[in-house]
Amino acid sequence: MSDNRNDDTEATEPTGELRDNTINFGDEFGEVKFADADDTAPSISVDSTDTAPLPHWSEQPTGESPRFGVQPRDPSRPALRDTSRETTRDASRPTRETTRDASRDTSRSVAPPPVSRAAPSGRIRIGGDPTDPRPRRGSDTHPTMRDKTSDPSRPTVRDRSPRRPAAARPSQVRRQRPERSDSGTQPRPVGADRNLGSAVIVGVVLAVLFIGTSFVGPAAVMALVMVVLGVAALEFFTQANARNLGAPMVVGVVACLAAPIGAYYMSHLAIAMVVVFAFIAGAITLVGSNDDQSAAVTSLGTLMLGVVYIGLLGSYAGLILRMSTLSSVLPNIGTDTLFILVFAVAANDVGAYFVGSAIGRTPLRASVSPNKTIEGVIGGTIATFCVVVIIGLQSETWDSLMEWILLAAVVSIVAPLGDLLESVLKRSLGVKDFGTVLKGHGGVLDRFDGVLLALPTVYFLAVTLAPWAS
Repeated sequence: MSDNRNDDTEATEPTGELRDNTINFGDEFGEVKFADADDTAPSISVDSTDTAPLPHWSEQPTGESPRFGVQPRDPSRPALRDTSRETTRDASRPTRETTRDASRDTSRSVAPPPVSRAAPSGRIRIGGDPTDPRPRRGSDTHPTMRDKTSDPSRPTVRDRSPRRPAAARPSQVRRQRPERSDSGTQPRPVGADRNLGSAVIVGVVLAVLFIGTSFVGPAAVMALVMVVLGVAALEFFTQANARNLGAPMVVGVVACLAAPIGAYYMSHLAIAMVVVFAFIAGAITLVGSNDDQSAAVTSLGTLMLGVVYIGLLGSYAGLILRMSTLSSVLPNIGTDTLFILVFAVAANDVGAYFVGSAIGRTPLRASVSPNKTIEGVIGGTIATFCVVVIIGLQSETWDSLMEWILLAAVVSIVAPLGDLLESVLKRSLGVKDFGTVLKGHGGVLDRFDGVLLALPTVYFLAVTLAPWAS
């Protein structure tokens, strides 16, 4: 027994010295002494019989299936150490051997002192080594990640990416109005939407022509009406065909001229005849055309719209002037009625324009005509009544207050309606004006849009009241 113990002691203590299990960790933890039990034995020992020997790579394959599992260990064979798992140790550190005797003494060695590092200064940043003495650059793009211990004079850099506004669609672009004043009003400069000087000159010329033809007689006034309706029809069908609506222009213009002539020389029956024959002519044109028939409804509908809007409504001017030819006793019935009607519509338009430009704030129908306001309509009504009374005092046909009130009321209702209807048609066609014949007014149809709706209403009012009978 003693010999074996001595052999083991010599094997485990090649240097003849006892190893010290005490390690000094410095000022933070002091000296720590570990147990005397030896734990230097390798934790894993692989027996040579645990796995089958592998064939050399140069040998031919045997074709046998690989052997799975672990064969039972032969107790008669000694356990061998797996030298493949041993690592080369540093020559400066002592080699620790293992023994199977738990009661033997272990050698002790003094461990090297731990490496001391300087205590880190400053703030600890998440994501970095707190013991790293190298400074970390703060973020420039986000204020919450900026190192506040850095230079405070360094400017704060925000988002450098340029931001561009989204492009607006044409349907979203609206006409801008001047900002409201301190009083809450929203005035627009007079003459901002029109060339006021040209508009006044053209209006004076038209008034002189109309007054001059009225003194000549109903036939001269009828000739002027034919010119106005012919140019208006030409403007309408030109703009319609420019939008590929396919309305027969010749049929439309001829019908718009034939309706007032037939009404003046024949009667109201001629109006119905012209409308019917215009429809038949349009149907013949569509049937005989070799174009695509998918637009037939649009073509025929546009044709009849122009015939009714300009030809049929304008033909009531012929019926009004026809009243002057029915009796030699009252030769001025028709001319007086048409005279007061035209100037009442003109007064309504001028009054609505100036009053709406000065104090207009409440839109009448913003989606149709942004410049039309309720205040402008009220101002136009007052101007219409004043003009009707002034002209009525000089007239032998309309000479009572009740007749003046009714006539002014009818014109004040239908004249703005005709203006709004024409604005709807222009928006549908995508045009600002139907023409450029009258400077400051646009086209002829733009100037006489309110007159077209006023003609039939005033005619039926005159037939109903018969002011000349008194």
